[in-house]
Amino acid sequence: MNAPLTGIARDVVADFLFSEKPPLELHALSGVHTDGEPLTLSSAQYAAVSNRLLFFPFAAVPEFFFEAARIDVRFFYKGRGVRFFGELKRVKNGFALIVPQTILKSDDVPPVYLKDISASIYIPGFTSAQARCRLADGFEPFNNRQWLCFSKKEALRSQGFFETVSSLRSVDLPPLCRAVVDRTKRILYLPGKKIPLRNFFPFPVSVTADDIAEDEKSRIEAEVSALPYDVYIPLAPGDRHSVHTVLAFKSYKPTISPVDIEEKLLLLPVCRFLAMPHKDGGAIWHRLQPLSILSLNHLSLILGGSGFSHGTGSSFAGAGFPGAAESRGMPFPLSEGGEYRIRIRIFIGPVCRALDATFFVSKLYKNGEGALCALCSFSRIQEEDRRFLYEKYYGVLYK
Repeated sequence: MNAPLTGIARDVVADFLFSEKPPLELHALSGVHTDGEPLTLSSAQYAAVSNRLLFFPFAAVPEFFFEAARIDVRFFYKGRGVRFFGELKRVKNGFALIVPQTILKSDDVPPVYLKDISASIYIPGFTSAQARCRLADGFEPFNNRQWLCFSKKEALRSQGFFETVSSLRSVDLPPLCRAVVDRTKRILYLPGKKIPLRNFFPFPVSVTADDIAEDEKSRIEAEVSALPYDVYIPLAPGDRHSVHTVLAFKSYKPTISPVDIEEKLLLLPVCRFLAMPHKDGGAIWHRLQPLSILSLNHLSLILGGSGFSHGTGSSFAGAGFPGAAESRGMPFPLSEGGEYRIRIRIFIGPVCRALDATFFVSKLYKNGEGALCALCSFSRIQEEDRRFLYEKYYGVLYK
């Protein structure tokens, strides 16, 4: 995940770019036919005019690159890839490029992929009883952009849960705002009814002024000023060929806190899980299937399950629960407000990391057909484990 450089780190890299003039790779993001090949420039092929402006003579940059609405500029600082996005502007004898405030670390290639996650929840009152948990098919627990995980079919199927679970509703955006959201696949967060100059979230997730072309800013600001106080979320794939829904939070406040927004976004896997069809529990009657791990971060865990009766953990203990915890058609094993011990095992490549923690169930969500989701909050967890989960979820260093 491309994490932004901040503070002194950003200034040091910018100073290096203007003073040392490293080789650059220019990638056109739209509008030109380059067959996907970047344009590589040596230090002699461009000039640093000031501490924010780069100049490219016509001889260095083919004219068709000017057709690109935006370009991706990449270079290396002490062996580490960095990048930024900008627009080429035609000037006398060439093109000018303003270096934005946001400079990003480039993704490492190849990444180390998450191999598997499993967990065991210890049920109070039973010395050997455990509710087993496993990674849910099609869910990415460390994905902090859950709105991009919906297919068109899943988005349509989940409509009935968006408002009841996450307080989201479908809306129409004016054309320029809609185009920005479609292109960036980012949240349109509008504190003070303006496009913010910076990102207010722990990770680069909202549209900022750097994402908007200079010749469009005044028109987009006019559209934004007429919008209600909402936060707009792109749902399902956002390329120009796909059907794409924008959802907005219900809010009557002039400014919605990024913390409140994250809490609502956290519930999107709940909507998706409750809306999807679930298989039966197999050939054995009264067997509890393993719970599904839908989302995991440093503060919370979301679990889902299907094939349950209408009861929950309080009736679970009196249901003749066997020591091996293998039974279907029984009550959901967790109670709202209940506290439980858990051991989570995270496999990354050949390495397994075990985390021991305690959580309480903040809220249960049901679909009326035997599927339930539990929003769980960690009450006790080692600080090092909290740091590990934070960095896995956000892709940035723990603060």
